[in-house]
Amino acid sequence: MRTVLLTRSRAQRPALTAAFMLITLITGCTVGPDYHPPAAPASNAYDINGSTTGDENAEASDSRESIPKQAFERASKVRADWYKVFGSDKLDALIGRAIQHSPTLAAGRARIKAAREVVKENKAALYPQIGVNGGYSRNRVTGAQFGITQSSFTNVFNLYQAQATASYDLDLFGKTRRMIEASNAQLDEQQYQVINTYVTLINNVVATAITEAGLNAAIETTRDIAKSQADALAIVRKQIKYGAAIDADATQIQTQLARTRASLEPLLKQKTLAVNRLAVLVGSNPGDFSDPDFTLDQLRLPHKLPVSVPGQLVEQRPDILAAAAAVHAASARIGVATANLLPDISISGSYSRSALTPSDLGDPAFALYSLGASLSAPLFEGGRLHAAKRQAQDLFVAALSDYRATTLSAFGEVANSLRSIESDARALEAQRTALRAARNNLQTVRTQLKNGAADYVNLYTAQAQYQSAELDYTEARVTRYRDTADLFRALGGGWAKGDRMPTARTTDASRHSDSANAHTD
Repeated sequence: MRTVLLTRSRAQRPALTAAFMLITLITGCTVGPDYHPPAAPASNAYDINGSTTGDENAEASDSRESIPKQAFERASKVRADWYKVFGSDKLDALIGRAIQHSPTLAAGRARIKAAREVVKENKAALYPQIGVNGGYSRNRVTGAQFGITQSSFTNVFNLYQAQATASYDLDLFGKTRRMIEASNAQLDEQQYQVINTYVTLINNVVATAITEAGLNAAIETTRDIAKSQADALAIVRKQIKYGAAIDADATQIQTQLARTRASLEPLLKQKTLAVNRLAVLVGSNPGDFSDPDFTLDQLRLPHKLPVSVPGQLVEQRPDILAAAAAVHAASARIGVATANLLPDISISGSYSRSALTPSDLGDPAFALYSLGASLSAPLFEGGRLHAAKRQAQDLFVAALSDYRATTLSAFGEVANSLRSIESDARALEAQRTALRAARNNLQTVRTQLKNGAADYVNLYTAQAQYQSAELDYTEARVTRYRDTADLFRALGGGWAKGDRMPTARTTDASRHSDSANAHTD
């Protein structure tokens, strides 16, 4: 019985082989490498403390000289509306306008639509291509071509034609399928580039708003300094008039006053530039844009900061995802180049009718048809196709290197942001110490002035030191806010996925909120 079964199996092998070859011929295979996403980084943590330095029980509502701690929450995701952690409705409204009216985002969305059409165009090659055509011609035929010159052999007639054609490429080695794969990857890359533009746009609005808030504080402080110097100058001039001071004292204060007033103009210029930048970011003409007039007291410093580990970062930073999609597209192009080296089989057919009168087109006697298959294969291309394949392979290696460079840069940005936030808290604490020391010195000089142990020059000097320390403290506050915003940007910006992708046009920035995975403050 066993022998019989073995014999039957051998007898069936040719049929099975033929069936397999037929299936292969019909379905084809796909040459070239199959894409596998780059491996996630092995590192799962950043070398940071659990929180920054700061006051133990400081809250955002405390005085501006309080330094609240910021705690790092490891393996935490960024909420989609992360900008709301700054607690400013004015800022939220500006970001909503930017998302709605940014021409850069609009251009990106249009390019996404164009990339989708490329995918559809490539997919169409998987289906039979069918066409019809018809024609009419007025023809004159003579016997001259046969050496007959009699006019009786001249004939003039009408010719009516109708034809249907069909062709189908079997795509034996998956060239078309690899082209579709490459176009899909390019579509993904375009989408992630637009998402990166979206995330960058939000960060730019936040950073510019913080910059304006800091400039407003610096302008206010500088004006206070100029006012105190002008008051001191007026007092010293009175003292000079009564012989209680000398001209050198007034000259010194007058020089500093001129310098202070001169330093005010660059600040006003920077504020104007910041407001104009906000106008452009929200898609408005600077001349039609109203100054939002941000102040630091209108912004809240978030106490809890998410820290996505590198394994999470590669899945949520749009620039990394765009680089991975570029690798995928480069991999698929190797398959296209490889398939170009191999034979290609296509099937074609046509059905036509030609007649002297329109009514005769319905007569089967005038029907013509053809059905056949064609095989094309490169024999000698002077090395062109092999060079194209090597080029595709080299570009794949380049795309991998670009991906690695992008990921390393992203990890570096996160690490730098975390270190900056830790350093910012320490710097702010040091500036607060200097500010309090300058304030105490100013109070001491004022007391001495009442007791006759100091003059107005001493008071002016103490005031200048205090106000300079106040400027430095304000700048340290601005840096802390700005670096906090940069951390959210470095972590990918928390863009939403699924139906609420930022690549779709919306009318409300809040629609991009991903509350299910939101990091709450």
